[in-house]
This record gives sequence, C-alpha cells and structure tokens, in this order.
Amino acid sequence: MTEVAKKVGQYVVLIVITVFACGVMWYVSSRGAGVHDEGAGVARPAVAARSKALVSVAAIRPEVTELTVKQSGKIRAWEDYSLGFETAGRVLELGLNDRGEPLDEGDQVQAGQMLARLDDRIYAARRAEAVANLEQAASDLRRDRRLFEQGRGALTEAEYQDTLTRQAVAKAQLEVATKNLEDSVLVSPVNGTISRRMIEAGESVAAHSTVFEVVENDNLLLVVDVPESRVRELEARMREVRQASSDNRTTDPEEKVFRARVHLEGRDAFGNRPPAIDAEVHQIAQVADDRTKLFEVEVRIDNSERLLRPGMVATAELVTKRILAYRVPDVAVMFRGGAAFLFTVREEPTPVEALFWQVGQADLRVANRVDLDQWVDQGEAIIVPAENLELRPVVTRGQQRLTDGQFVRVVNPDALHGASDADATASLPARGPAVASPEVK
Repeated sequence: MTEVAKKVGQYVVLIVITVFACGVMWYVSSRGAGVHDEGAGVARPAVAARSKALVSVAAIRPEVTELTVKQSGKIRAWEDYSLGFETAGRVLELGLNDRGEPLDEGDQVQAGQMLARLDDRIYAARRAEAVANLEQAASDLRRDRRLFEQGRGALTEAEYQDTLTRQAVAKAQLEVATKNLEDSVLVSPVNGTISRRMIEAGESVAAHSTVFEVVENDNLLLVVDVPESRVRELEARMREVRQASSDNRTTDPEEKVFRARVHLEGRDAFGNRPPAIDAEVHQIAQVADDRTKLFEVEVRIDNSERLLRPGMVATAELVTKRILAYRVPDVAVMFRGGAAFLFTVREEPTPVEALFWQVGQADLRVANRVDLDQWVDQGEAIIVPAENLELRPVVTRGQQRLTDGQFVRVVNPDALHGASDADATASLPARGPAVASPEVK
C-alpha cells in the first residue's frame, strides 16, 4: 500500500510540474502577442537585446545665414586714363618715383605728381612776350583814357575803343601763353599706377598723343555676368540695402551693405586658396549685353594694399538674403523621389525588461525622419530655414538604411548634448557659402 501511494504521489508531482510548465508557456506566448515578426510569427526580443544601427551625428543650431549667387568674372581697374600733352614738343625729363628713378610701368603716382615735362623754353619766352605786350597795352590804355576823358578832341572814340581792344587781345594772349607753358608739364589726375609708358627723355611727341596710361586701382571692379533669372533677386537686395541705409533704425551694419565675397582662382605654392575678400556690389547693369544676353554686375573691391591686379580671374558670392536658418552638412540630407529628408536623433524613454518583468526605464536613442519642405543647396551645406522647424542633432553617417523610429547607437555622443558649439559647425564655412545657391526649394 505504501508503494502504491508513493507512485501516486510521483504522478501527482509530475502532473503539477506539467501544468506549471504549460502555464509558463501560455504566459510567455500571451506577452509576445502583438509584438512579433509578421513574416515568421516569432516574438521580437526585448528592446535591450535588439541590434542598433551605428550612426554619427552633428549638432546644429539656427544662426543668421547668407544666401548667395555665385558668378565668376575678371577684375578691372576702377578707371583707366590715357594721358598726353596738349602741345607738341621734345620731352625734357620724366618724373621720378619714390626711389628717385625715372617713372616706369608699375610705379605708383599721386594726384598732381609730374609724369613728364617738355622743353618749355619757347613757351616761357612766349609768355614773357605776352606779359610785356599786356603791360604795354595797359600803359596805352591809361594814357588814352586821360585824353579821352579831357574831351578836347585829342582822341576819338574809335581810337579809344582800339586801345581797349588791344589790351583785351594782350590779356588773352597771356592766358594762352600761360596755358601752353603749364601744358608742357604732364601730371597725374588721380592716385594710381602707371600701366604703360610710351616715351623716353629726349623724344619728340605730338600734341594729344598718348604717352602714359594710368589706372586708378585703390579700388577695383570685379565684373561678373548674371543671367536674367537672378537679376530681379539682386535688384531686390539692392533696394533693401538702400532702404536700410536711409533708415536710422536699422542697427545691423550688414543690412546696409550689399555684401559680396570675392575668391581668387589662383593658389599658393602649397595649393591653398587665398582668403575671401569682403567686397560690395557697386552697380547692376540696366541693359543686357547684346552678345551674351547677360547682365553685368560690378563688385567694388578695396585694393588699398595693392595686392590685386586688373585682369585677375575671381569668383564673387553675392549675398542676396540673410535669414535665420540651420546649416546642415550636405552629407546629412538625402534625396529620393524628388523629396529631401534627413534623420535626427532623440532620446526616448523605453521600458527595460528582465525575464518577464519590467525593472525600470532607460533613455534609448531613436532615429526620427524629418522631411524638408524648404531648403537651399549651398554646396558644402544645405540651408534649411529655421522658421517653424526645430532640428535636433542630425545624422551624418549611417543614415542610408535607417527607418523612422529605429533605435540607434551614436558613436560620438558628445555631439548630442552640444558639448562644444564650435564642434557643431566646425565642418562648415564660418561666413559666406561656398557655392551659388538655387532658389529656395
């Protein structure tokens, strides 16, 4: 009887264990219901056990950003002067440069500085003769005036008028002789640089023939050709600048200047480009060129250091608008099916499970897709207006296979918390975009 009871007890224990195991299996399957792989019908693993995509992020923040139109052209002198003598003669001497040497091409000259002088002995003699004639005419006029005023018939009115005429002619001859003497010295009308010299001391020159060419290059002009599609945008900016200049309430100095940034095409011995030059749009042509059908835009460049030369090739970035926007690295934005979008990373509270129980919550990082309605391609960056848009740190690597809501692992977590504002924009140009922009998309 004891052995029977023992066997019955064993069966009961096995039944209890079996029932308990079935209950555990039912509990596990019920918890996995609704969170499963639809294709295979298998429950998904816990969040902590799921694989996470590795991504790299960059912190960005809204800042005043410039939209530009980029065009190339050639640098020209502000003004060109072709200078010659008003009178003919033989060149007696040339002016001297700062080194005490005769002026030559490339020498700088100041307004009023002598460039060359003719042999003026003949002109000086003619002026001395004109002075003597004028003094004689003045003496005759004084004598004839006394006689005419006596009224005794010693001098007729016609004779008195002849004396007046001779004095006027002598005065005019003195003025001509004085001008010819002054014209024997050629002076520079402006501060500039000699670009060509066509004479030597001792040579004879004809009147009005060009002997010097001087360029005014304290300021230079970069002339670029702009298509019709962008002229209205530039003209609108020019009017905004003029309005801001007349409005004393405008405190931002950049709003009062039609800013342009000039980049020279050459490179130094190490392959580096010269730094950008701050310039200003001077004038927009009112009529298109007959040959190219493009509009010339003149950009004024300060050349007080005389480092630039007319004829250089350069590229100008014309700042057409300044807006509050995000400068997103171009690698962060993807284009598919005509749509532009990017991924940001946010921290999302997620329950943590151990076996079958929730033991707490953890902030896991989740990818969030952001579709871009407006954007401007600036080459190294995509400009996204900040109005009604807030962008968290954007994914710059690993975003090609991301999906919205996917858990990610960030390889540079410092960027998530904005550890350094400089790091946020270190890969972007500080001022002035690098490539011409299309219209805002």
